[in-house]
Amino acid sequence: MKKDEGHLRITLVGPLQVTAADGANLTPVGAKNQGLLALLVLSPGMSRPRRWLEDKLWSTFAPEQASANLRQALSKLRTMLGAHSGCILADRTTISLVPAQLDVDVLSADLKIEGSRDLLEGLDVRDPEFEDWLREERARLQTRLDAARPSQPKGLLMRCRTQVHTGGMASLIGDVLTDRIGENIAEQVRAWRQAGLPLDAGDNDRGDLEICCDLVENEGSSFVYIKIVHLPSARVLHSMQESLDSPAEVLTPSVRVASIVFEAADRALSKLPLAVETTRPEARATALSRLAMYRMFSFEPEALREADSLLSQAHDIDGNGIYTAWRCLIRNIQMIELLEKDIDAVSDELHEMNHKALEQGADNALVQALIGQVRVMALGDAAGAMDLAKQSVERNPSGGFGWLSLAVATNLAGEHDKALEHSDRARQIARHSPFRHWWDLYHCIVAVACNRPGIAIEAGEAAARAAPAFRPAHRHLLALYALDRQYDKAKATADKLAKIEPGFSIDRILHDDSYPVRTLRNKGLLEPIRGLL
Repeated sequence: MKKDEGHLRITLVGPLQVTAADGANLTPVGAKNQGLLALLVLSPGMSRPRRWLEDKLWSTFAPEQASANLRQALSKLRTMLGAHSGCILADRTTISLVPAQLDVDVLSADLKIEGSRDLLEGLDVRDPEFEDWLREERARLQTRLDAARPSQPKGLLMRCRTQVHTGGMASLIGDVLTDRIGENIAEQVRAWRQAGLPLDAGDNDRGDLEICCDLVENEGSSFVYIKIVHLPSARVLHSMQESLDSPAEVLTPSVRVASIVFEAADRALSKLPLAVETTRPEARATALSRLAMYRMFSFEPEALREADSLLSQAHDIDGNGIYTAWRCLIRNIQMIELLEKDIDAVSDELHEMNHKALEQGADNALVQALIGQVRVMALGDAAGAMDLAKQSVERNPSGGFGWLSLAVATNLAGEHDKALEHSDRARQIARHSPFRHWWDLYHCIVAVACNRPGIAIEAGEAAARAAPAFRPAHRHLLALYALDRQYDKAKATADKLAKIEPGFSIDRILHDDSYPVRTLRNKGLLEPIRGLL
């Protein structure tokens, strides 16, 4: 037998094609069958859990029907591949391909694409989860191709402009507000705040973003109007109008002003990848990192791995320490949630990334905040975490992550009431974030440490509303409802956990010391759950 006689050639750039070594066309018929093959080929190790595949191809079906559909598609795929069907392996939980039997174009180290061809052109599976996956894979391939054309990230240029409609110190106050917004943006993407234009600037040298702040005082009322514009396209990335007690409120440690700054920066960052040219490293890295954040804050094992891969790609494009800090937080979540088999390896990676992130982002307040929180949650380093958290909030008093980091560090140090105060501030600052359930969760945990079950229940319920599949919120609510003798709600929460968390049981939460409810266990709040047995 010739060496390559058993190999299949799979082409994913352009329409999907499967070709045997003798030239025979074995391309599967049917969008779902092609989609199943594509999902497996592009998966890590060419292997995925059955449930993951079902969710990508039949996300709108009931679990039983989705499982039946997957079995039928797998059977058809094997039939279509004929003598080569041995490259498919399956058991009760997992479906895999044998990489040694496949030659895949996009996995080739020297991949070159002539002309403008898309990944899996014309494949219409008609499932929103598959379409999201396909967009991500196309972006990943484009990032790889763009990376082959070396380009150094120079950073975005941001003009911070104030328009004053009153006298006094209003100009200075407007400059402070726009500068704070620019600083929050620059924590998450390589960017420079621009003071005026270069001496040799031409008509097209206007920069990338303009952060405008209009201050108005009228009949005793003060207003601020903020607008963030992508200058080359004139697109408005974000605009908002807020009332102030007075313009001078901007110079005080006002939670409301901090919330305005945090929201403006976060909304602009979410739109930035859609406006800035994708050929620029800053835009590609930002797009990857924003997608990673949505994956990461789901706490789902596979989503966390995908987020880590996206952040690794972002760092390859633009070696910014913030991407390493986010990856460190992912390792922290994986450790606490016991989501990986080799926890020791995850811990080793966390320690390495912890130091690398600070080396790469020593003056970045967001890096300091994230690493400070990691040192609390995974390393139990109260002193080191406190130092980083204080640096973060001093550098950026509008940072929602910084105040959260200070809250968890203060809580670990035993100053629970002060921790609750810091956590409440962080939660108010980040109240418009798409990831606000992260702040709600930790406010719940800190409230438990302070023996404030009412506050804890309110925060836990807010986290569960914002992210219904967010397991940590439901775990805490289970104990808190039982403590408050709300047994119907406790029972419903236990049923919810049984659906969204593999291996959950009341017996486990009571007797498994590794189960991630440390604060509840330390406070002796797990015992009321026995009433559900």
